[in-house]
Amino acid sequence: MNFSQHGPKLKRPPGRPKRQEQEGTTNQYILKTASDLFMEFGYEPVSLQQIAKVCGVTKASIYYHFENKAQLFTAAVSAMMDKAKTSSQQIMQQQGMPLYDRLVMLAERKLRFPHGDFETILREASDSLSKEQMESIRRSEESIHHVLTVSFTEAIEKGEVRPLHPLLMAHTLASMLMLGNREVAKEFAPSPTELAHDIIDMFWNGVGLSRESRTDEA
Repeated sequence: MNFSQHGPKLKRPPGRPKRQEQEGTTNQYILKTASDLFMEFGYEPVSLQQIAKVCGVTKASIYYHFENKAQLFTAAVSAMMDKAKTSSQQIMQQQGMPLYDRLVMLAERKLRFPHGDFETILREASDSLSKEQMESIRRSEESIHHVLTVSFTEAIEKGEVRPLHPLLMAHTLASMLMLGNREVAKEFAPSPTELAHDIIDMFWNGVGLSRESRTDEA
């Protein structure tokens, strides 16, 4: 995306919606646009003026909904993660589908929408954020891990996976999927679908030989 280009214009819904509905729609559009820009370019390079331009609204409209850039960043990132949590729940709670297949579906959906490294972006923004804002973002992030933790806990109880720490498994998988945000990922697999299968295969099976196999080779 080039900031020098004109951003998309807001489309008015048919009829004359109530003011509250208009404000809600604008608020959601600003959040979505801001999260896309922050995740693509980072915190510092993106200004409120640039967000307003891409949204097709005035900078005053941004300030009407958000006090400052830090508040907008917190709200935008948290909203993005809430959507990711909902999407993850829809996949992981599907009945009758093996855990492995659900993980592949989850991985493929994430890999289809790569973005900048979140930890790097958050470190860049940290000096501008309050302690409460940082905690709010982390809670939203952990809510996604919680979805996986619940699924892994259930899988352990059913004997589908080894009895490892569920939260560790969740964080490990999330870290592996971050690979999809890097250019080097294109060297490993030509499509998100193939990369998703490769990553989940590695996560599911591990890379080490069993103790029996190592003993036989020795």
